Amino acid sequence: MSSRDALILFLPEAAELPVRWMRVIDGALVQSGEGANWLAACGIAALPEQARVLLVPPAALVTLHWMAYPDLPPRQGRAAARLAVLASGLLPADQLFAAVDENDDPSAPHLIALASRTDMQHWMLWAQNHGLDPDIIVPAPLLIEAPEQGLGRAMIGGTAVLRGENMALPEDMALPELIADAPVIDVTTGMVEGRAIAALDRPPLDMRQGDFAKRVRPALDHRALQRIAVWTGMILFLLLATALIWLARQHSEANRLDRESLALAQEVLPNASDAAQAQIEMEGRLAARGAGGRAFTAPVAALLSAMQDAPGVALTTLSRDADGMVRATLASAKAEDINIVLLALQAAGFTITATSSQDPGGRTLAEVTVRA
Repeated sequence: MSSRDALILFLPEAAELPVRWMRVIDGALVQSGEGANWLAACGIAALPEQARVLLVPPAALVTLHWMAYPDLPPRQGRAAARLAVLASGLLPADQLFAAVDENDDPSAPHLIALASRTDMQHWMLWAQNHGLDPDIIVPAPLLIEAPEQGLGRAMIGGTAVLRGENMALPEDMALPELIADAPVIDVTTGMVEGRAIAALDRPPLDMRQGDFAKRVRPALDHRALQRIAVWTGMILFLLLATALIWLARQHSEANRLDRESLALAQEVLPNASDAAQAQIEMEGRLAARGAGGRAFTAPVAALLSAMQDAPGVALTTLSRDADGMVRATLASAKAEDINIVLLALQAAGFTITATSSQDPGGRTLAEVTVRA
């Protein structure tokens, strides 16, 4: 928010009285009036987005107290002052709202503004109904500078207000014993307006705190976002570089293994030019001798596939001879089921032999050999 463009609103004590407003631009009063028609009077459709709004509640509805706790640290003194003022109110403490200034001098009294929560909620609701969200709420008497001697008097929001060094209240509420024969100095409207404009940047006490503090969306820190983007990019680059290095190492290792495998294969196959060709030729030679991986996997795969059509057949043993011959023992309650498996193997192009027998349990056994 910026005080270069601002709206100051003085709320009256009586609801039927009009609100007095001031439009401030670049720290100077440019227009003022009464009522809720400030936008039309200023010739604008809406306040600028960054405009600051100051709300001044009536003096009769905000009580000011000054309490000193010189033996306590400032922060503890402010807390103690706030609790003491709440305890001294006419209403229960849970129906009151106390706002404390930011005085950090333990020897100076703390300033506390006391209002009812109902009034605070009413002022905030009134502002909301007029499209406003006040940035600052300053009690009316604090817009009068306390004189060195006597009392200062000014008209604020249609009410005469008195301000002393440690006292502030509406003039009609001032008891004779409070003011005695203290001299009263009239403060001009211009001086009050000047204090209100100054409060846009340095409020003497802001009642928008605690439960009534303004909720401000955190602004995007573009520099922080840039740093996050840079670090994210660096992390992604490092991950990519790590992956590329790993792939390069794996490729280099694979090439080394291919070279070693080719060197070993060339001892048997001198004409082999690469590892893939050597593997094909080696497997061909092994298959011709009934050895090699394919000489085992192909017959076994065909045997298991043939058994799927004969669910009553069980495979009890499976082995492979040195010459590549696959041997299996099939068992079934019916010899016909075993024949289904054997016929399927023959139909797949495999050479088979089968010797039948019977186990002690009466099942038919078949000792089968399978060759591609």
